[in-house]
Amino acid sequence: MTAILQEAFNMASGFSEKEQEIIALHWIGEMKIPDFIEMIKDDMQWEKSFSESQDVLEMLADKAIKEAEEGKSERIGWDEL
Repeated sequence: MTAILQEAFNMASGFSEKEQEIIALHWIGEMKIPDFIEMIKDDMQWEKSFSESQDVLEMLADKAIKEAEEGKSERIGWDEL
């Protein structure tokens, strides 16, 4: 079991038995949504894409800063976009 799932169970254990049943029924209901696994996979793919793009975005930002410092770029106002 992952640490975060264990943490969720630990948190739920602080609730009354009735509240725990409500939480469990809700969770089971969510798990039965036909596309639940696909939604999770899609979310994971987005997370992966964003995490992998950080290096590229940082490189582009560094390049833009360098060009601005060297006077190789022009400042554009919002009204010009």
